[in-house]
Amino acid sequence: MTVAVPAPWEFRLHRSVTIGQFVVLILAVVIDLLASEGQPDGDSLLAIGVATLYVLGSAAVPESWYRLRFGAEAITLIGAFFTITAVTLTGGVASPYILLSMGPSIFATIYGGLRTGLTTGLLSIALLTLVSLAQGQPLTAALPAMGLYIAFVLLVTVIRRLLEDAHRQAGELAEATESATQKLENLEEIHGVLLRLSEDISAGRLNAVEVAADTLEAILARIPGSSGRLVLNEAEGPVILASRGVPAQEPHPYQVPLSTLDSTVGTLELLTPEPLSKPDLIDIEAFVQPVSIAFANLQLLQNIVGSAVAEERIRLAREMHDDIGPSLASLGLALDMAAMQQAHHPELSADLKVLRTNVTKLVEDVRASVADLRIAPGPTLTARLLQSTAGLDGDPQVVVDLEERRPPRPAVISDLTSIITEATRNAHNHSGGSQILVSGRIDRSRGVCSVIDDGAGFDPTYEPDGHFGLIGMRERAEKIGAKISFQPTPGGGTTVTVEWGNR
Repeated sequence: MTVAVPAPWEFRLHRSVTIGQFVVLILAVVIDLLASEGQPDGDSLLAIGVATLYVLGSAAVPESWYRLRFGAEAITLIGAFFTITAVTLTGGVASPYILLSMGPSIFATIYGGLRTGLTTGLLSIALLTLVSLAQGQPLTAALPAMGLYIAFVLLVTVIRRLLEDAHRQAGELAEATESATQKLENLEEIHGVLLRLSEDISAGRLNAVEVAADTLEAILARIPGSSGRLVLNEAEGPVILASRGVPAQEPHPYQVPLSTLDSTVGTLELLTPEPLSKPDLIDIEAFVQPVSIAFANLQLLQNIVGSAVAEERIRLAREMHDDIGPSLASLGLALDMAAMQQAHHPELSADLKVLRTNVTKLVEDVRASVADLRIAPGPTLTARLLQSTAGLDGDPQVVVDLEERRPPRPAVISDLTSIITEATRNAHNHSGGSQILVSGRIDRSRGVCSVIDDGAGFDPTYEPDGHFGLIGMRERAEKIGAKISFQPTPGGGTTVTVEWGNR
């Protein structure tokens, strides 16, 4: 059994007709009583009862009954018989209840439209014709009443059409208002992205990794439970700038191109728990449009100044190695000699040794900076890890979710990649878990990264003969001045954490 959804105008029109029927009933009863001089006969009393029963019944019938299949037809058919009965008992076409007999066809038009209204009106005309013929009245006397049946049906049809149009236009206006509001919110978000880009440019900290991270975080915040990554097209191939989120069990994949008027600079890859609608995808495309322009400008700037920057890096590295390095080494040697000469002054000798230690650290920093300048910047740590773990098929699933504001220094990124990749491979091959999560925060010279699995765990002090993975991880960490730890994961599994720099 199907019930149609009511429109607001139906309730208002139904109530107005019901009130009108009560008014017509009261007038008809008064006229009937005046005609009988206050002494109605049995037919008049029966007509009053039938008419009253019809009016009260039509007011008591729930509106939902009219919307049932054939509900309006059945209810108005019964109403037509009741009203024509009252008309028959009180003089046919001259009956004071003749106007009340218009009610069923009006209700039929309200809930069934023109066809149902005409059907009920023609039925009432037919019944009135039979009554007139049975009572010996000329049909010409019934013509005005018959015309009223048709006129009321047509009038209510016009009113119904106007109300339907007004309701539809109100719905379209509400939908347009909601769409405009949504577009305004999207414009505000886009404005926020542009504002952040402008601030980054003003502060001199604009780079592709930060832009990608901010953009991906903003998009995933709009789609709870989703994950994704942002890939930039470079001459050497695609580079993954940012990756966020843990994929759902059965995700829905989407690829949104990062395009400008003349080129495609990258791709936004999304995995969502639920399908996205076309308006959602349009909103996301509009959201990433200014970011696409920013990436295109960054690529253009890189192409323009790339050679000059590379030459300047080599020049600075050469000067630091040839000038600053030897000067610091000479200073360290002078401090050693001074400390030896002041051996009989313990306090002064101790101060000189502290200075010598600081100079040694400064020499190490210069060497690291020279190495950074000599090594050309490469892919981000996120991109390197995604590439190195791409061959780990099957369970457990490997998810890389790093907050990489700026890639690690070139002098340490290779060893960091090896350490984290080795930890991931060990977990994939031996943990027996269902998922491995690589997460952490990275910002140039400092960061922390953890490889977390939900497997059986292991004893980090146990090193089987012929296996040097853990030893190699520790040696690499010591080489770049990082700390590595192995801890049990709450609920089962192991967490391998590598931390470097000052946090």
